[in-house]
Amino acid sequence: MLTSFTSIPRRLNTSRPAICVALPAYISSRLFGSVDPELASELDQITYASSATINLGFRREHIPHPLDGFGFVVPFIEKRSLIACTFSSVKFADRAPAGHVLLRAFVGGALQPELLKLDEEKLLTRVLGDLRDLLGIERAPLFTEVTKWERSMPQYHVGHLARVKRIEARLANLPGLFLAGNAYAGLGIPDCIRSGEVAADRIYEA
Repeated sequence: MLTSFTSIPRRLNTSRPAICVALPAYISSRLFGSVDPELASELDQITYASSATINLGFRREHIPHPLDGFGFVVPFIEKRSLIACTFSSVKFADRAPAGHVLLRAFVGGALQPELLKLDEEKLLTRVLGDLRDLLGIERAPLFTEVTKWERSMPQYHVGHLARVKRIEARLANLPGLFLAGNAYAGLGIPDCIRSGEVAADRIYEA
């Protein structure tokens, strides 16, 4: 999680050991139960949802949609299986050979956890049905890859910011202990990188 040190001072205070815990909050809670029960309780109350990602490869000519963006999200009111779909090979270079497209579909989440209980064949059937309706894809994909991520998405419910402040207050009483990850101030990869950099800064400044 400590991913970038370009802007961090090189003088480290070695007189005090430091630990950076970059684990899901519910696992960190187990570690701190005997150290600080209040901190453990706050961490344990950050709930998580599960999701599945489905990567699909297509020939570009088999997708009538212009793919003039990075993807789309699907409101729950639409009652579809898809949460979102990323046009991975549009968003990132070299994700697919010339003349081909890589899509990544997202299923499940906090509002449709029951979909994670479906087997891969049923999940694919639902996702391909949505992609047919939304992107006009009629042809079968060249390949698919389904991955289920259990308890991978922390949920920022009302009161989350106040909880994070209470967690930080408890950490202030535990010198040398730092937290990083997507449970606190952002879910995405850039958020996780920033969280790691902030933790690294704090370690060097301690």
